[in-house]
Amino acid sequence: MAGQVMDFTPEYSDSIVSTLVSYEDKIIDCIDRLIELLGMNPVEKEREFQKEFMYYWNSEAAGKDRIRAYLRDGTRFSEMDSFYGTNIVRLVEQGLDLSDIDERNKGERKWTRHLENDVYHIPITDNRGIIPPHRGFQWTAKEVQNIVYGRQVEHISDETFRKLKSIIPKRHDLILLFSMRTEQSNSAYALKVRCKSIAGRTLLDKILSDITEVEPMRTERKDYTYMCEQIGNDPGLLDKRILLVGAGSLGSYVAFELAKNGAKNIMIYDGDILEDENILRWAYGGIGKESNKATTIQFLLNLLHPEIHITGESRSIDVKALLEEISKRDLIIFTIGNSDEQLKFNAALKKANCSKPVLYVWLEEGGTYSHILFANYQNQRCFECLYTDDQGNHVNNRARKNIDVSLETGMIRNGCGGTRAAYGTAVILRTTAALLDTIRDIVDQRITNSTLIDITPDRISISDTEFPMEACNCCGNKE
Repeated sequence: MAGQVMDFTPEYSDSIVSTLVSYEDKIIDCIDRLIELLGMNPVEKEREFQKEFMYYWNSEAAGKDRIRAYLRDGTRFSEMDSFYGTNIVRLVEQGLDLSDIDERNKGERKWTRHLENDVYHIPITDNRGIIPPHRGFQWTAKEVQNIVYGRQVEHISDETFRKLKSIIPKRHDLILLFSMRTEQSNSAYALKVRCKSIAGRTLLDKILSDITEVEPMRTERKDYTYMCEQIGNDPGLLDKRILLVGAGSLGSYVAFELAKNGAKNIMIYDGDILEDENILRWAYGGIGKESNKATTIQFLLNLLHPEIHITGESRSIDVKALLEEISKRDLIIFTIGNSDEQLKFNAALKKANCSKPVLYVWLEEGGTYSHILFANYQNQRCFECLYTDDQGNHVNNRARKNIDVSLETGMIRNGCGGTRAAYGTAVILRTTAALLDTIRDIVDQRITNSTLIDITPDRISISDTEFPMEACNCCGNKE
């Protein structure tokens, strides 16, 4: 019956889900939307088309191949290489290193470099007047020419225009990848451009005079920068080279979250093997049992994205290797629980006057408290301060909060002489989250001085532990 409201229980028919809205109301809503669309002025129509630019573009694209574009950041004109797989073509900005580009399947290359077309990325800085092909409107040479040499709107930068005038394509046909930002999206779309057989002309002349046919290609942007942008990742880690010392329970979570949050260049040191007793607090479950932790993480994280480059060293780092790594890294993170090792590395970094930010991250036994120390070795604050009293004597870590759990009761024994600290995954998760926020604050220079942070189930706060210590034998006044 017209106007009748449907039952509260949803009914499923193929892909259609019936809702509480009546058919009459749905029809009225559709008519209202159509009237609104018909009444739009050209600027409003352009805005609506640009909101769903890639939907329209890919709907009108021809051919069976799908383009996957990999750009550094999408803001600069660049030459690109094309690699063909099964129904997928990768367009890769020159200089961008994809870790799987040389993969083979039964001896055959998965990606074959094609030299059939010259490929260029042209960033659009002003998208006014640019709309996607749609029913009743197809792109021709005119639309491409208007982008590179617009009479009313300069769609590209002066730098890009100079590049177009200076580059001479070597091949007959072109693939042009355009990218542009709109109010609500970041689009990249490829176009196959067939040209006359005229050699020796600049790219600009070729676009303005030689085009015989253009063909939109189904396009997806897949570079790591774009993928991070799509989930709101802070871009601060994209160009950072990170050294992670320790790939155990905490280190495995830290490595995984770093890679998902924009860090694509990580060196990991750990000489330990993953044992069965630790798999329940290992970020990857049972994957990697009886294997080296660092190299297992390398294998798993490199599967996330071809721009991610994780290197795992199946040995524990020593002072010599640490000092060699300093010049190669922008950030150093220790996630090892051995305080003797931490103190040794702290002394070496202080003596070397390390200029890179260093983070010490550790968990207390019992699973309640954890800590992060950001050490700026240009300041008089270091890890050894926490193990020093006001007389300069070495003491247990003064930052320790869990005084009700003794070192003995906070350990779990395996009956064969082995022990491990007692803590679950909750403390690992909140410590990792706090570490990501701390790293962001360091990258954004909101934290510049050495800082000790306490983490509890209820709060994250700057520690009230006395810090630094004037009597510290590493960084204090030794008179």
